[in-house]
Amino acid sequence: MSENKKKILVVDDSENLRLVLTDKLTGLGYEVVAVKNGKEGLAKALEVHPDIILLDVMMPEMNGWEMLEELRKDSWGKKAEVIMLTVLEDMESIAKALQEGSFTYLIKTGNTMDEIVQKIEEQLKK
Repeated sequence: MSENKKKILVVDDSENLRLVLTDKLTGLGYEVVAVKNGKEGLAKALEVHPDIILLDVMMPEMNGWEMLEELRKDSWGKKAEVIMLTVLEDMESIAKALQEGSFTYLIKTGNTMDEIVQKIEEQLKK
């Protein structure tokens, strides 16, 4: 992995979304790693220490909440930047994301790809 590019880990079971996000973010100069579930996401996050993690909630094998909980047990993972990206719109899920230390909670259907990218870039600038 290149040291000068910001690394983004996309963890989502939707192949289409992984491809679209990877294409969009790579085109903007980011280094993107995309995996299909929380189990793979956790292993990859701890291996490559991305600058930010886009994390889906509802996935097979290990869901986003389980991955986030495991990630926070690691010394690097305690401080990892995470954006929850999901279709869940209920207040309980949003509150849980914020309580678990996510930077933000984006609803897939409520945000355009450009809005999602804007949120990622805002967080990476901090």
